[in-house]
This record gives sequence, structure tokens and C-alpha cells, in this order.
Amino acid sequence: DLKGLPLIHSYDSIQELNRSIEKHERRHDLVISSYALGEIPSLNDRITIVRQLWDLTKDVLVLLEPGTPQGSKIISQMRSYILWMEKRKCRKSEKSTGAAPSKMKSMVVQEDLLKDGAFVVAPCPHDGRCPLENSDKYCHFVQRLERTSSQRIYKRSKGVPLRGFEDEKFCYVALRRGKRPE
Repeated sequence: DLKGLPLIHSYDSIQELNRSIEKHERRHDLVISSYALGEIPSLNDRITIVRQLWDLTKDVLVLLEPGTPQGSKIISQMRSYILWMEKRKCRKSEKSTGAAPSKMKSMVVQEDLLKDGAFVVAPCPHDGRCPLENSDKYCHFVQRLERTSSQRIYKRSKGVPLRGFEDEKFCYVALRRGKRPE
């Protein structure tokens, strides 16, 4: 009796996602990429993947990477890229629709313009440059995770039992389509 509830899908690759989904279903309310971008060696390939993820996003895109200087750099680059790309798209739309001949057409254009753009939902409260950029610090957070008994046994070193938890460092950005609410 779970009719009417939203479906949650998980895909192991962009290629699988593109093969598995019909054209009309390719927009999702929430798209999450977790610990994947750091596995892609080239910046151009990363940008291509993030652009594909953004195109699949109807509302919110969340990018997560390990809480390392490299992970933070990747998140910062992808954050900047999406904001730049959407700002550029908005400028192009505004230029091309500068002279709308009818009121009806201008309402449609205004509706499309509201869908354009992107803003950062978290962790930063702004869309400007990161204040940690060009410093020796990097943006990351810590979450304490409980270790299972099998993890404690497997990770045991020199016969000494491990703590029942570990602190996982991560960095992330959540971006949303549209204009930032005022």
C-alpha cells in the first residue's frame, strides 16, 4: 500500500542513470553525488559530470567529498562553476528577451527566468567567494559515526580493540535552482 509515495532511485554511474531513465523522467527534486568527484582525475571531466548532474536536478544538488584539502578544493571549484554557469545563462536569457513584443510572451519569459540561476543553500549563507580561499584552512565538517562490531574486529590493530565510533570528516555544498529568496 505504498502507492502515491515518491520513488527513491540510486544509480552507480551517470551512464547507468542516462540509460535507465526515460527523457521525461530525467529531472529529480534531489540529486546527491557522494565521494565520487575525487575519483575523477581531470578537472574537465569533473566539470562535465557536474554539469550532467545539474541538468538532472530540478531543485537541489548536493555534492559531498572527503573532508580533506583536496576534497574541499573540488567542492569549491564545482560550487564556483555552477554559480558561474547559471549566472552566465541568466545574462544570456535577459539579453535575448530584452524586447518581448506581447504581455503573454513576457509572462512566459519571466517564468523561465525564475527557473534560471542557482544559489548556495548550505553550508555558506552566500554565493560569493569563499573566505577560506587562498588561506591555509579548508572547509570541512565532522560527523561521529558508530562502528559496527565487525568493523571494530576488522580494524583492530595489534590486538587492541578500537573505540566504538570514528569521526568522519567531510565537505559539501548544496545548490538550489532559481533566484535566492530575499
